[in-house]
Amino acid sequence: MVKWNKRAALLAAAFGLSALITGASGAGATANTQASGELRLVRLASYSTGAGLAKSGAEIVHYDKASRKAYLINGDTKSFEIVDLSGLKSGVENQALAAENKFKITDFNPTDSPGLFGDITSIAVHPTENLIAVAVPNSVKTEPGSVVFFTKTGEYLGYERVGALPDMITLTPDGSRFLVANEGEPADADYNIDPEGSVSIIDIAKTGDGHFSFNVTTAGFGSPDLAIDGNVRYASLKTGHVANPTPEQWAADLEPEFITVSADSAKAYVALQENNAIGVLDLQSKRFTHVYGLGYKNHMLPQNKLDVSDEDKTVKIQNYPVLGAYMPDGISLRTIGGKTYLFTANEGDGREWGGAADEVKFRDIYASGGPKAGNVVKLDAKYYPGTTQDELDAINLGALSEKTGLGNLRITNTVSDIVYKDTVTGVTYYNALVAYGARSFSIWDVDKLGTPEQQVYDSGDDFEQYIAVNYPSVFNSDHEANKMDNRSDNKGPEPEYVETGEAFGRTYAFVGLERQSGVIVYNVSNPQEPQLASYFNLRDLVNSGQGDLGPEGLDFIPAGDSPTGKPLLLAGNEVSGTMAVLELQRQAPFKVQPQEDGAVYSVSDNNGVPVMTVKDGVSGLKTFSANVQTVLGHSGAETVVFTHRRGSQTLGLTGVRGDFDNGGYAAQIQFNVQAGDTVEVYVVDELTNDPGRQPVVLQ
Repeated sequence: MVKWNKRAALLAAAFGLSALITGASGAGATANTQASGELRLVRLASYSTGAGLAKSGAEIVHYDKASRKAYLINGDTKSFEIVDLSGLKSGVENQALAAENKFKITDFNPTDSPGLFGDITSIAVHPTENLIAVAVPNSVKTEPGSVVFFTKTGEYLGYERVGALPDMITLTPDGSRFLVANEGEPADADYNIDPEGSVSIIDIAKTGDGHFSFNVTTAGFGSPDLAIDGNVRYASLKTGHVANPTPEQWAADLEPEFITVSADSAKAYVALQENNAIGVLDLQSKRFTHVYGLGYKNHMLPQNKLDVSDEDKTVKIQNYPVLGAYMPDGISLRTIGGKTYLFTANEGDGREWGGAADEVKFRDIYASGGPKAGNVVKLDAKYYPGTTQDELDAINLGALSEKTGLGNLRITNTVSDIVYKDTVTGVTYYNALVAYGARSFSIWDVDKLGTPEQQVYDSGDDFEQYIAVNYPSVFNSDHEANKMDNRSDNKGPEPEYVETGEAFGRTYAFVGLERQSGVIVYNVSNPQEPQLASYFNLRDLVNSGQGDLGPEGLDFIPAGDSPTGKPLLLAGNEVSGTMAVLELQRQAPFKVQPQEDGAVYSVSDNNGVPVMTVKDGVSGLKTFSANVQTVLGHSGAETVVFTHRRGSQTLGLTGVRGDFDNGGYAAQIQFNVQAGDTVEVYVVDELTNDPGRQPVVLQ
């Protein structure tokens, strides 16, 4: 893999180029209906657990680079399965995969606690030790769950007790701890039974005889010292709106969904989905320090359109007076250009326990003549940044209450002071219409969480716009059946999971669209201006219920760890009960070919970069030329860069700037060389002296 950041620094210093100032979050951006094509995904194989449709057959999958095996959980049989990937061949589709072994978690129940291991929700594989851990809820989900340990061949090692409903498990990058998100949901039939949400920190130690020992510390949200900002949604169905929740109320209401950990293993960031928030866990003190609200997305803005009706059976992506609560499920951290960013898949989720729910349809609260009894709807522009009060007042909500308008859209009836019920009168006040999820992925600056500048980027309405143009027959379809438009009223394509990884010198974000059953990929090398790079449709477009359906978990495998020698992406598909293996193949916008001059230099290739090596007996001022051919092309101008090296020393840098999309182009330069010198040539988008802005390689 080519490390372009060093080249960028050298080029910026050599040319004295000015830094480019970019605006945040792509405001006013036009919709992406076409991908750049720089990346192509190929399905090498699809492994089936044998579970029936919608049986939770393959949710979470993790890869072990040492054994080149995949470990996945099967919620249907309450087991984990081991699949050998070592025999996969690059570029060959429809290869066969089979389970090497399967282990049913209930078979390991302690004799004195036969219901302790009731289910299986997540799995984590240690990268260097012979150790895996699985998250195991109690058969009574409100009782403390467990983390159960095995060797990588399935030998049972023991268990540790954790909080209620352990739903996700991960490892710190240094391999010293497992972290478990204990969601702590209420009892299905009785909201009065509501355990606290928490994260269990499991320290891993190895004894002298090679055995493992574990120490568990569980961090909750009940400390009065915990800083919770005003944008965090308190959403208890039991109490309704509370202006200033007590620490005890927060402890019961906050429900950890997903965990990602900083590269130095010092902090964990925890998705609190129903609360539309991110918790920050200090792993030294083992205490939560902050909970930050993510705010709301204004669907009145031009770049944030959406389709809200499942009744019209057509694509109708437009602006509506709706706010989207981000409510991320999967989250991921990535350091790019020296800064750490948080990536979120903005799925959205409601609550329904014990006969109570926070979800209503708009037509349940509003009719053609106005608000229905018990509801007051007065949209307030202070909750719609970028929209004026006059614009909101001019909207005919009565007309929009039809099923072909906003009528079927699922919105929430409790969002602190934005939407709340007066507990004395029973009247619900809507200062805004708030839908679940944002139908997007977002990038956040972890150093600015809790400030107005926290969001770096949001993909706006890209997902729906892209699917509408390229896959209209399954636009906003549910995952179980190919029924166009039947999810427009309820979270649309439903982004479930986001994974990041480096491939071909670039950083990518992979977003699993659960209902749409696809993976959408962005080049995020510049987090302020991500580019839609590729989309892979997982479903069978002809036969309903066929293909890989409902991607729930993703795992990126770098080329160096891959059995094929190329980057892979594993997708665990909950609805079809399958694991898809996708190979990443590079599609370059340009092809660079040095012009032959056998008297002066020989031509070779170094990881995709052409190299001209000066021949013996040659010295002096010589000309080096290269042809640039358009493959996919690139919007705007590009720079062809020639780098003159003598051993490890860089002697010269020259760039030729121009728009190379207009047909073949020959660039040439001259260097004063001697035998053995090398000249590399490559194409980038642009160069700056900003150390946080790496050039994007275009060949």
